[in-house]
Amino acid sequence: MAIKVLATGDLLFTADFPEEYRAIRKSLDAFLEDCDLKLTNLETNLSEFGSFANQYSGGTWLNTRKELFPDLDSFGFNFYGTANNHCMDYSYAGMLSTIDFLDAQGRAHAGTGRSLAEAEKPAILRLKDGKRAAIFAVDASMARPSMAGTASNAFAPRPGVNYLRHETVYTVSEKDLADLKRIAKTTAINFARDGDIATGYCLPDPEGVFVFGDTTFTVNPEVPLSRCNEKDLCRLTGNIRKAKAENDLVFLLVHCHDEEGTSSVTPPAYLKEFCRAAIDAGCGAVFGGGCHELRGMELYHGKPIFYSLGDFIYQGMRVELLPPDFMEKYGVDVDAPAKEGLRVRSRDGKIGLQTNEKNFLTVLPKLTFEGDEMTDVTLLPVKLGFKTNHEKLEGLPYFAEGTEGEKIFQKYQKLSADLGTELVLEQGYIKVKR
Repeated sequence: MAIKVLATGDLLFTADFPEEYRAIRKSLDAFLEDCDLKLTNLETNLSEFGSFANQYSGGTWLNTRKELFPDLDSFGFNFYGTANNHCMDYSYAGMLSTIDFLDAQGRAHAGTGRSLAEAEKPAILRLKDGKRAAIFAVDASMARPSMAGTASNAFAPRPGVNYLRHETVYTVSEKDLADLKRIAKTTAINFARDGDIATGYCLPDPEGVFVFGDTTFTVNPEVPLSRCNEKDLCRLTGNIRKAKAENDLVFLLVHCHDEEGTSSVTPPAYLKEFCRAAIDAGCGAVFGGGCHELRGMELYHGKPIFYSLGDFIYQGMRVELLPPDFMEKYGVDVDAPAKEGLRVRSRDGKIGLQTNEKNFLTVLPKLTFEGDEMTDVTLLPVKLGFKTNHEKLEGLPYFAEGTEGEKIFQKYQKLSADLGTELVLEQGYIKVKR
């Protein structure tokens, strides 16, 4: 029997849904209705602001009161990924509150935990005909202090996120490398690093490599701009192989803010490396997010990699509270409403993610599987409320029909063609060209 799988972009969910939204979302709900798996990334914490805010955040400190969860849950999601750069905005207490709340609601989740062993563990969902699906969630854009840790005989494990680290190396000419070394000597930018190398706290640079400040350069043209940390790649793909051996289907959500070169829609080399390795290890599909806009779809060995599905809910201007760290950065009184801090940051609504329509466009992929074989891909073009007259409808999704749907198709067609995938628009739905 066929299994239908749907995934969304990021849920930057911070506020309630207005009554008027019920009618607007009917076509969207109909598309979700027959899906066996509904996967999404929860890019907020669920708590009552009972803990201190972390010193760092994913950009904006995100937290949503638990009483609002029924609005979100009305979409019928049966898996919430929690591995993203906001999971530690309210430190360990905020992250653990989210985990505990999802557990209490009986909602499957993965990506964070009280240890690395818990954070990297997949959620297992039972499907019809006794089939089972394993779902992983990984964060590739995390702050290092958010990384979950392992236990030893002497130490307890560290709560945190399931992570993928990477290295970035810039290729330059021999002359440029010599110039960098000269500048480093003149400015003494590497004085502390040189001292650490001399005393054994840091390893020497390999032949043909030079670290300038915090940036690594090489003269080897065969070195990719970015590549996965080998230990993390081995750990994560090993977990996928094990899950595939024990379950019928495996899926992966990966959160990544990085780009390649000067284009925000170009997935970095390390992300491509990881996603393809995940498919090789047994994933039926990889669903990406993090960069707040669409990136294209690649078909790799017949399995789809969605490098970014953008946002599915974007309520970034309806954040309820923001900590002193945020307010002080923008010269706002620490006790001012969050709305005032956001207004100042956006320069009265002139800049920011909320001012660019590209961050309010997405697609919803619905995949049909017969055993391991994917037999159909259908994508629903979706737009989020953008510059509406109703503040509470801002950032909420609806089925984009007519010229709005055509606009999203044209954008997604170009992004996917750059990755070797041809798409067509059929009766309002986006399909893979056969």
